[in-house]
Amino acid sequence: MDKLMENHWFLKGISLLLACMLFMSATLTEKNTTSGILPFANDAKETLTNYAINVKYDEEKYIVSGIPAEGVKVKLEGPKAAVATAKAKKQFDIPVDLRGSEKGTYEVSLKTNGLPDDVKGTVQPSTIKITLHEKARKYVHVDLKLSNEDQMPAGATLEKSNIKPDTVEVVGTKEEIESISSAKAYVDLKGVNKTVTKTAEVTLYNKEGKRLNVRTSPSKISVTLNVATQATANNTEKTVPITYAKKGSLPEGLAVTNISVEPREVTIAGPKDILDNIQSIEGVEVDLSQLTESTTFDTSVLLPKGVTSAKPNQVKVSVGVQKTKQTKTRTIDGISIQKNGLSKDVTAQLLSPQDGKISVDISGETSIVDKITAAQITAVINLQNVSPGTKDVAIQVSGPGNISIEPKQKSAKVTIVKKENPDKEVQGNGEQPNSNNNKDNQTETPKNPEPEPKPDPEKEKEKEKESEQNKDKETSQEPTVDNQKEPEKGANHNG
Repeated sequence: MDKLMENHWFLKGISLLLACMLFMSATLTEKNTTSGILPFANDAKETLTNYAINVKYDEEKYIVSGIPAEGVKVKLEGPKAAVATAKAKKQFDIPVDLRGSEKGTYEVSLKTNGLPDDVKGTVQPSTIKITLHEKARKYVHVDLKLSNEDQMPAGATLEKSNIKPDTVEVVGTKEEIESISSAKAYVDLKGVNKTVTKTAEVTLYNKEGKRLNVRTSPSKISVTLNVATQATANNTEKTVPITYAKKGSLPEGLAVTNISVEPREVTIAGPKDILDNIQSIEGVEVDLSQLTESTTFDTSVLLPKGVTSAKPNQVKVSVGVQKTKQTKTRTIDGISIQKNGLSKDVTAQLLSPQDGKISVDISGETSIVDKITAAQITAVINLQNVSPGTKDVAIQVSGPGNISIEPKQKSAKVTIVKKENPDKEVQGNGEQPNSNNNKDNQTETPKNPEPEPKPDPEKEKEKEKESEQNKDKETSQEPTVDNQKEPEKGANHNG
């Protein structure tokens, strides 16, 4: 061993071996250190802003709200190269699937889809609330608003203006559609000296006059301005009332309550011989088929032939519309006819209708008509002062005041018969008159049932006594024919 230690080649070999070992140890340590640092050193983080959300739903039935208009933030993490590629290509989306969902509000989670496996995406915010609204549609008449008419060049006069189309379609939520009050398009007349066509954007407003953020289809309309530049030396002016003409009809269930035009008069210009024959102008056309509610709109004045201009050339039209109540007509059978005013000395027999009953048609609001019964309807014929014979008497019907009633049979055929005189009936039977005779008859001296051929003074006295007895009986009991027969028998016996 000592010899080896003294050998310098041996020592050099040992030194070389140790140097190699130290080198290997240092290299392995560096690799281990680097391997612990590189994974973090090569990762990258990027944030995308205003990234759109891909919402799928039934677009035929619903309109969606709650989606952030500015989009959302997406944080990407992963290898630097992969993150850079994902950021540049943006080949991923944030899907929200509401197909098959009914209207309502839903809280949904936001997650990325389509990123590489080594890239992690985080959406901020992670959840949002999305509402599906029932889709509604409405057609709105466009009002043309003209400005700076007084700044048109001298000699230039706006005869009329036409807009095309004059109605636009609005699609939105039911709440948005119901809030729409008017659609307006604005055109500036400053410097306009000839007939020209301009494009105007349509703006929607609510009843308070606030602008609505709802788009129309089309969003712009074409406005043709017919400008006259003819000389006005031979023209004159005349102020006349302005009237309106109605076109079309309202949808079922609606009715017009009022139509007004402001101002009520306009000043028209044109040749004198033409204006002399004009007392008023039908300068406004109101298209009822486009109305579903009360509205106010501005419209250009329609000029008669030969009239060159009108001041103002636009008027405000207000149309009142209200819902009509649903009405119904129904037939009720078996209404008995009552006889009123019939005198005690006559009788009445109904020939038609034979059963004394009629049918009536009642009309009114459905909810009221459905509840009416036959007991609430009265049918009457007035027989007061009707002379004997067969007569046609009008049938009068009545019932609740909030319905109209019409009898199906307007009149009844009645035979009026006068009762026979009771006195005549008794005489016809060969009996003495009923003691219900008038006082004059009661004071007469009763006739002898078997008169003598010649007057006998003694018998006359007996008759007077007998008459006095009969009077006493009449005051003590109700007389009848039978009661009168008894004294007659007594008279015969005494005779």
